[in-house]
Amino acid sequence: MRTTALSRRRLHALSLAALAACSLTVPLSAWAAYPDKPLKLIVPFPPGGQTDSVARALGTYLAKDLGQPVIVDNKPGANTAVGTEALIREPADGYTMEIVAGSTMVLNPLLYPKLPYDVKRDLKLLSVVVDVPLIMVVPMDRPYKTVADFVSHAKANPGKVNFASVGVGSSLHLTGELFADKAGLDMVHVPYKGSAAAMTEIIGGQVDVIFDAPSTAVPQIKGNKVRALAVTSKAAVPFLPGIPTIASTLPGFDTGVWYGIAVRKSVPDDLAQKLKAAIDKALLDPALQKVFTDQGAVTHKPDSMAAHEAFMDSERKKWQALIGARKISME
Repeated sequence: MRTTALSRRRLHALSLAALAACSLTVPLSAWAAYPDKPLKLIVPFPPGGQTDSVARALGTYLAKDLGQPVIVDNKPGANTAVGTEALIREPADGYTMEIVAGSTMVLNPLLYPKLPYDVKRDLKLLSVVVDVPLIMVVPMDRPYKTVADFVSHAKANPGKVNFASVGVGSSLHLTGELFADKAGLDMVHVPYKGSAAAMTEIIGGQVDVIFDAPSTAVPQIKGNKVRALAVTSKAAVPFLPGIPTIASTLPGFDTGVWYGIAVRKSVPDDLAQKLKAAIDKALLDPALQKVFTDQGAVTHKPDSMAAHEAFMDSERKKWQALIGARKISME
């Protein structure tokens, strides 16, 4: 009986080992073939905008490297929440990714307490793709020609100087609030429904300043319809030579919009790393870098996912402090 019992135990152990081996072998063989069908790239913005252009350019490079088509799927709405909710409803098989913004990963969770997703629980940021510095733009008829001039004017007219944005809680809004906070200004926020409407008001002189994206601002700057005072990034940008940084007047000022690629948190690490490697390889391609520069974006240097998480944590702390100090609410 003792011999029989040991044999049964051994047989049971061997069976478990065989099952374990099978459970490892099947996924590994499947992962080796990844990707073996088209991939989907969700864009949480309408077609034709800067984010859509960045996504399509990157998708073209990924398709060449991975050997499978990358299909762009535009799902705009609710300040990127519609697209992100669509991502987390997809299988966690590495075939669906989303181009996410800083608002998706950092601002929305701070401003909207009832989002249909949890960034830390549901999303895995593979790579930051581009950084988009905003441009401090004023009407041509205003007397201020530098950031220092503007600050002096605003301090002399507390509560009378206003700034435009594309909506409460947007990156443009919070950049204006950050500028006011750092400079010690009392400015009035005027939200608009879209960048085109806000820029029209700047051109017409109805609003004093906007911190706008290059895709909207640069054509108006080059057409001499508005004046660029500075960029919000810590370094000058190649597509606006001669335009200084806000940091040259307000030391430490550094902000802007960034876009990255995220997948569901539960996507296996092997697949996520393979996808990330393809993205990072694309970001090192000079031809793609030029495409991004022509679109008013700066290619982000590839970094680890851990470094991206640390960056987002620092961003959350910065914006959470500002939102509290400026009493910004979506209610």
